[in-house]
Amino acid sequence: MKNKSSIWTIVLATAMTSLPFAASSAVWTTTAQYGQYTFGTGYAVNNDVWGSGAGPQTLYVDTLSGSAPHFWASTSQSGNTVKTYPDARITINKTISSLGRLVGTFDTGANQGQCDFAFDCWVPSEVMVWTQWTSGAYPNGSLYQSNVSISGVTYNVYHGSYWSFLRTNQSSSGSADLAGIFKWLVNNGHLGDGTVGSCQYGVEIISGNSTWTVHSCSITQ
Repeated sequence: MKNKSSIWTIVLATAMTSLPFAASSAVWTTTAQYGQYTFGTGYAVNNDVWGSGAGPQTLYVDTLSGSAPHFWASTSQSGNTVKTYPDARITINKTISSLGRLVGTFDTGANQGQCDFAFDCWVPSEVMVWTQWTSGAYPNGSLYQSNVSISGVTYNVYHGSYWSFLRTNQSSSGSADLAGIFKWLVNNGHLGDGTVGSCQYGVEIISGNSTWTVHSCSITQ
């Protein structure tokens, strides 16, 4: 989640393999800290093992899922802080005011261990939108405002070193009006009209020994 642009220059260790639970797909896999598979559609999927004390993680990417990336990560982590954020990402490169729409969709596997599934966007300040999470996963900062409705979805808004929007009704699939969230922040004086850079969707893994799956996700204008 917190990796900077310099990380993108890291030489990635990659390998091709096929797995029993993805037999119909072409699967790319990596154990590199910031190993990344880049689709021709503009999406990339990154292993993103960024947290202090993180253990090893294996990322798997369905290489046939370029328009709505499908990926999963197997890892064993412990502690009470975020260790990894395997995610799909795309660069928007438009100001908030110029966005006619920016919608994120998601369809995830089981909520397990300690984790949160979330969008993470840089506008250029960080803005997160949590879609599903377990007990033991807490947003940054404290509650700023309850029951904020944006395009039919209600959020509790938290503010600390960045803004977090948590669905009041968690869901393993659905959509989020990202442009609407950014414009709410601008209209309420919390952000300037910044340029939307990288937008990501994935799972922040805190602890557990399992495989976390994103069946599909997209961020479209």
